[in-house]
Amino acid sequence: MFRLFLFLMSYGLLILSVGNLILYLNYRTLGYSWIVVFKFMAHTSAFYMAIGSVIVLCAVVLDLGYDKTLNEKEKM
Repeated sequence: MFRLFLFLMSYGLLILSVGNLILYLNYRTLGYSWIVVFKFMAHTSAFYMAIGSVIVLCAVVLDLGYDKTLNEKEKM
């Protein structure tokens, strides 16, 4: 149940942060170059939140950090 909660929370944070990063592309219409826009996006908290959310999602989906032998020891 905790893994489901982690999955849903990290997925929601990923969607929100990527949505904000897409909105920053509107600076391109104001005349800024691609390099300036991407440098700005890389220094925002939404970028770091997206990276963290991807790491948590990969850990939950790939089942990293969970000791499977623990349950086998309890059965014996």
